[in-house]
Amino acid sequence: MDDYRTHVEIDLGAIRRNAEAIKAYTGKRLIAVVKADAYGHGVVPVTEALRSVADMFAVATIEEGVALRQAGIREPMLVLFSTFPEQAAQIVEYELTPTIADWEFAYRINEIASKPVHVHININTGMNRSGMRWTEVTQFLNRLETLNRLEVSGLFTHLATADEADKRYVSVQLERFSSVLENISDGGELIHAANSAATLAVPESHFGAVRPGLSLYGIYPASEKPIVLEPALTWKTRIGWVGSISEAEGVSYGLTYKASHPTRVAMIQVGYGDGYPRALSNIGEVLIGGTRHPIIGRVCMDVSVVELEPTDNVSVGDEVVLIGKQGDAEITVDELAHRAGTISYEILTQIGKRVKRIFKY
Repeated sequence: MDDYRTHVEIDLGAIRRNAEAIKAYTGKRLIAVVKADAYGHGVVPVTEALRSVADMFAVATIEEGVALRQAGIREPMLVLFSTFPEQAAQIVEYELTPTIADWEFAYRINEIASKPVHVHININTGMNRSGMRWTEVTQFLNRLETLNRLEVSGLFTHLATADEADKRYVSVQLERFSSVLENISDGGELIHAANSAATLAVPESHFGAVRPGLSLYGIYPASEKPIVLEPALTWKTRIGWVGSISEAEGVSYGLTYKASHPTRVAMIQVGYGDGYPRALSNIGEVLIGGTRHPIIGRVCMDVSVVELEPTDNVSVGDEVVLIGKQGDAEITVDELAHRAGTISYEILTQIGKRVKRIFKY
């Protein structure tokens, strides 16, 4: 094991194979969502690994797009959320594809651009967190035609309930989106609505391109599993101390765990300061020697404590798996999220900067 107190291993080959599987399954162009540091997986290595597969990349912020440009990524780069007029200069300078949903921002880009700028229009069909309301899009597009340096190269919407079993609201949103497409002459080459859940479960949402995020990293967003995806991330730490406590002795802050019998315990070198959820106090599990061991007591900022079996042969420095496989046992991101009362997206994106990323090519 590498000499890090805690680290994640990222299988870039798995991410690329997931992207290839998604593209083959849908037969559509692929907009690879790499926002939030590629969902905690490391955005520059992940983006580089996907350059041969993705037709476009998508980020959430201007800053994310600029960082990728500065890293040498030249492929088309969509900024998913509307930005402020004062950021228009960065859009133009770094040749990013902005999302347009208001006139002031569109006007500012057109004003400072010296050559055509490709833009996408975000259509609010019912997610109600951003975008141009679907009933107003046709009029807005007509007005945009007066801005001669803007080229509308794509239209998109975001589905609010694609990861739920009941897809009725998905149908409502797709009907609204389709009504816009029927009323315009040209929405550009990239028409997209499908996030990961819709990509896997709602074929009618695929249009000209799909826009997966979570599924690229080998995690299913819902119960539908029409293709095989490979989890790309394994999170490991190490044992930092081994000891014993007597019956009725407590562990960690607040002594919320009390031993019912003499118990061997081990400190593992990970805590909520690394992104390991404090909500796993007294309910989480980890893998040591290919078997499950419970978290006991409160998860601390830098360390946590686990219970050992009397027969466990462990030493300081031994490997502990938080997410991933060890021997025949496995703890998935979904399991960890369920125990912590959250979702896999949050677990992945909260893995901290002091957790070393090791990339497998």
